[in-house]
Amino acid sequence: MVGTRSKQPSHSGEGHLVSNILIFAVMFAIFLGAIYAVNWLTLDNVWPMAILLVAATGMYLVAFSIGRSDTTTELAKGYSHNE
Repeated sequence: MVGTRSKQPSHSGEGHLVSNILIFAVMFAIFLGAIYAVNWLTLDNVWPMAILLVAATGMYLVAFSIGRSDTTTELAKGYSHNE
């Protein structure tokens, strides 16, 4: 194929196995803790829902903070992040 690069851009998590597993374990623990907090949810006690909303918002924001938004222009041009 003419004009294509032989090396494809790497994926965002490639080569980061330990950090990916650690982040997954922390996020999954927060998720399970939030589900466990819902066990006490009643109309008189709304704090478990507040815990659930804070945990969900925190996990959502962490996902955006560890993304690769700084390299989108280079990846769109076909460059890898090492170039």
